[in-house]
Amino acid sequence: MESKPSSVSRRRILKSAGVAAAGSAAAVLLGDSSLPAQQGGPAVLTNTQAGRKIRAFVKLDKVDPPSVQQLTLRALTGRQIAIRTEAAQTCYSSVGQVLLPSAEAPKQATIIGHGGVGIVEAVGPDVFAIQKGDRVIVSFHSSCGWCNNCVNARADQCLNLNADAVPTGDLANGTPVFSGISGMTELMIVNEEKAVPVFTQVPAPELAMLHCVGNTGLAMTMTKAPVEPGSDVVIFGAGPVGLSAVQGARIKGATRIIVVEPIPYRRELAMKLGATATVDPNQFRQRLPNPAWTGTGIAGDRFRDALVDHLREITKPKTDRNFAGGGRTGPDHIIEAVGGDYGGVKPSEVTGPDPTGVTVLHQIWELCSQIGSVVTCSIGHPNGSLVQIPAPQWADGAKHHWGGTGGGVNTRRDVPRYVKMIESGQINMKALAAKTYPLDATTEAYRVAMNRTVVATIVLPNT
Repeated sequence: MESKPSSVSRRRILKSAGVAAAGSAAAVLLGDSSLPAQQGGPAVLTNTQAGRKIRAFVKLDKVDPPSVQQLTLRALTGRQIAIRTEAAQTCYSSVGQVLLPSAEAPKQATIIGHGGVGIVEAVGPDVFAIQKGDRVIVSFHSSCGWCNNCVNARADQCLNLNADAVPTGDLANGTPVFSGISGMTELMIVNEEKAVPVFTQVPAPELAMLHCVGNTGLAMTMTKAPVEPGSDVVIFGAGPVGLSAVQGARIKGATRIIVVEPIPYRRELAMKLGATATVDPNQFRQRLPNPAWTGTGIAGDRFRDALVDHLREITKPKTDRNFAGGGRTGPDHIIEAVGGDYGGVKPSEVTGPDPTGVTVLHQIWELCSQIGSVVTCSIGHPNGSLVQIPAPQWADGAKHHWGGTGGGVNTRRDVPRYVKMIESGQINMKALAAKTYPLDATTEAYRVAMNRTVVATIVLPNT
């Protein structure tokens, strides 16, 4: 028997389609796992991390040292992403939280660390830029792109650095644990604005140098300091920040790159990475009589600094004739990446003349040329320490000073650039990422970083 064609009105078809579309939209909003995720659209359907067990390096309180703990994850919300950590660098500025009782220790249980590199495993319902499977670098100097500092070209000082300061997991006893931006964990939970996708096969330990110290050092010479081809740059400190700054100065075309560093192996490495000369500050501890003050001494006293005199001598122009391009006193640019020893703990390696790092801050201002630039980023100075600058120089001088631990980095713009330069061989981070450790040896990794027996230590949480 021949079937009759069904008579369905156009209105009925449209009505049925509308109901189906509404149901699909509702399912998307509710996270229905039966629906396919949309490529490039709002990332949904992946909020399945609740109850997952992971291990992380957690600081429980201000007194007890951090240790590896098991956490139970909470569900991803909002812009959160879950990243399987490949590597994380042990920043020296966390030494006080890890190895010493510290006033800077977190008030709540927190995973220690300043970022990392890894693979995105899941994303929250409001994520739009990051996709599952992306390789990302989570940076300490993250940028929201919306706050006053970000829109005024200081993304390294983003006001929303701690915008995602919410618990992401719980200990067995129910204590909530905050992720911060730490990579000292098997799974990082951060807001997507903290992560920058990188499409590269560069080994994870090398990329880990870019989530904090490497970014800072490169930005100090490639972003904030106006290093020009042919200029002279003096860099105080050859740790991971200073050695990154050396490479940035070389890339920018500086002719003379002089590194001031007390540790011999770091001076040797600086020369391999682009320095043209190195100076051991321990050979210039003395202060010299200067009875006829010329207005350039520290706080206008009656002495000169031997290290400053030496650096002026080796950076002076070939002529002192002002109308022939001479007359400059001191280098064009100075980078300071020294700081103080945390808690007064003396490293096992050679130390400089002043463990507080304050003397260096006086020296760099004194050394800088009349119209030169000084970029500083150090931390760890004793509470209450001061830097004295002669009032006329401060009020009427033409020297430029930029401070801040980020060095002017804009991670969303700069990290992909730095990765490409690692791939091309212009930046060498392999020489800095000297030693790796599993998660259970994180404390030892920080101890080695504090003792400065290698340039930088890297934790591999999932090995």
